[in-house]
Amino acid sequence: MASPKIWFITGCSSGFGEELALSILKRGDKVIATARNPGKLESIKAAGADTFAWDVTAPLDELKKAAAEAHKLYGRFDYLINNAGYSQVGGLEELSPEETQAQFATNVFGLLNTTRAIVPYMREQRSGVVANFSSVGAWRGFAGVGLYCASKWAVSGLSETLYYELADFNIKVCTIEPGYFRSKFLNPGNSLKKSNVIPDYEGTAVRKNEKLMEQYDNNQPGDIKKGVKVILDVLTGDSGKEIPMRLVIGKDAYGMIKAKCEETVQGLDEWKDLTFSTDHDDVQ
Repeated sequence: MASPKIWFITGCSSGFGEELALSILKRGDKVIATARNPGKLESIKAAGADTFAWDVTAPLDELKKAAAEAHKLYGRFDYLINNAGYSQVGGLEELSPEETQAQFATNVFGLLNTTRAIVPYMREQRSGVVANFSSVGAWRGFAGVGLYCASKWAVSGLSETLYYELADFNIKVCTIEPGYFRSKFLNPGNSLKKSNVIPDYEGTAVRKNEKLMEQYDNNQPGDIKKGVKVILDVLTGDSGKEIPMRLVIGKDAYGMIKAKCEETVQGLDEWKDLTFSTDHDDVQ
C-alpha cells in the first residue's frame, strides 16, 4: 500500500478549501489545512487534519519559517493547493489604491510567496504538484469586479510560467479555473464592498454587475463536491490523464472561455493585414 500523500492547502475556512481538505482525508491522505485564523478550522481538525495559521499576506521570511515548522510534521510536501482569495467589488475608478493593493496582496502576491515558501522542499525531493486557483474571470473582464478578474489573470499567467520553470524538477503545475460554484465566495464579507461610491456610475454596467453578483449568491450552478472530486481525480492521476496546465471546471466556464477564444481568433483574423504590415520588408 502506497504511503499517504501530504497536502498543504491555503484558505480552508470555507468553500473549495474546506471541501478539498475533507475529501482528501476521506481518501486516506494527510492534510495540513491552513487559514489566517485556524480557529475556523475546527471541523477539519476534528476530521483528522493538521491545522496551521497561515496568513498569505505575511512577509516571505515569516512564511518560510512557518513552512519549515509545517514541514517537520511529515518531512515532505506532495501537493500545494493555493486556494486563498477573495473578490473586491466596485468600478476601477472607485476603488482606492489601498483596496487595489489588498486584492493583489492576497490573490497574487500571497499565492506567489506561499509557493516560494513551499516549493524549495518539492525541489529537494524532485517531485510535487502545485495547483493554483484562478477563475473563469482570468479570461474576460467584467464591469464591477475588474480587480478580481485582473488578479486572476495574473494568477493564470504566473502559473503558466511556473509550469515551465518547475518541470525540470519533476514538479507539476496546474491552474484551476472554475466557473461559478455554490459556496460562500459571494457572501457578504467574502465579496468586499467598495469604500468610495461615485454616483455617476448608478445605472451603468458597474452597478448592474454588482447587483447580478448579489443575486447570484447561493444560486451558482456549480456543485462544490462534484468540482472537488474532479480536481482530486485529475491531480492524483485517477482521471487516467496527465495533469494539464489548465483545468477548467463548470459548464458555464467552458462556454465563456470557448467564446472568448473564438472572439480572439476572429479579432486576430479581422486585423491580420494591419498586424502583418508592421514588420521590416525583409521579414518573410
